Amino acid sequence: MSTRLRDFALIVGHTWRCYECRDLLIESPERTCRGYKLTEQERESAEALTDDHFRTVMDLADATGLSVQDLEKAIDHPHARLRHLGSYRSREYFINR
Repeated sequence: MSTRLRDFALIVGHTWRCYECRDLLIESPERTCRGYKLTEQERESAEALTDDHFRTVMDLADATGLSVQDLEKAIDHPHARLRHLGSYRSREYFINR
């Protein structure tokens, strides 16, 4: 039986693949992470992310505190691959700004 991935891992896994959501996360992490179950430490990690952290999976793992194995699972997880972060309304906010 596999363990459930935390919301934070799924967010980070998705932003590894999706440049649009990565930009939103870096620009406004509090809006992008709204509605996800994150610890205070995970929220702080999300707020500190920059483009430089996305150079390699190991850099991203170091920046987020996730293991490389958990991060790889999250990157390949169907929820991380198929769902954009935040609501449609939030993305429209950023696109029309």
